[in-house]
Amino acid sequence: MFAVAAAFVSPAAYQTSIGQTNVTGTEAQYIAAGIFETGLIQEMPEDANCPGISSGFADRYNRSGRLRSEYSPWLFHAGTAWGLPEGTPILAIADGRVIAKHVDAPGSATGNLVILGHDLGRDDISSSYVHLSGFNVGVNQKVRIRQIIGFVGSTGAGVTYPHLHLNIYGRRQIQIGNRQLRYRYDFLQLLSGDMTPIDPVKKRNRKVKVAYRDQFGKVHPPGAKVIWPFICERKAN
Repeated sequence: MFAVAAAFVSPAAYQTSIGQTNVTGTEAQYIAAGIFETGLIQEMPEDANCPGISSGFADRYNRSGRLRSEYSPWLFHAGTAWGLPEGTPILAIADGRVIAKHVDAPGSATGNLVILGHDLGRDDISSSYVHLSGFNVGVNQKVRIRQIIGFVGSTGAGVTYPHLHLNIYGRRQIQIGNRQLRYRYDFLQLLSGDMTPIDPVKKRNRKVKVAYRDQFGKVHPPGAKVIWPFICERKAN
């Protein structure tokens, strides 16, 4: 049972927390909200090909090298993004339950999104999967790590290319500009298994081994609690 779900606010409040209007704020506010460069770097598996990150957590610049503050109310990238073809299957990064599902509507910054609540032992962690082209789960449904929950898309106002934007939330509400947002974590920190606080000055300069699901449905390494959100192609021996 995922009692974690009871700690969360309504789906509408989740949508607001990742919208793209009236944010800006100061660098200090972003740091207080967990949005800062952690120093973590993914270490891809040698035995499989996994889709790479196109826009990292807390990046100041977008994938084209443009400063975010020049065109967006966000000073830093508040999640992790993978640019992939429309319809690419998206996996649940961990066991959990669907606690919110939002269908794209005119003016929505997030487009289609799914939010999962996870029982990972710290801070009522949840994950949101944004800009989907379609869904493969329903609200209150239990999901297992490696299960397909949706598909890459480009839904949402202002989205210019198909990609997954993945957010990792904690419970606390933090003020950025004139908005209350949920505390954010770097996905790579969750993947590392070490959720102790990271010093924003000293950082945690280390590589994080990528656990993944292969094209045959197997998780590597066996028993991994958190995995890459896409299928990785296992290499032939």
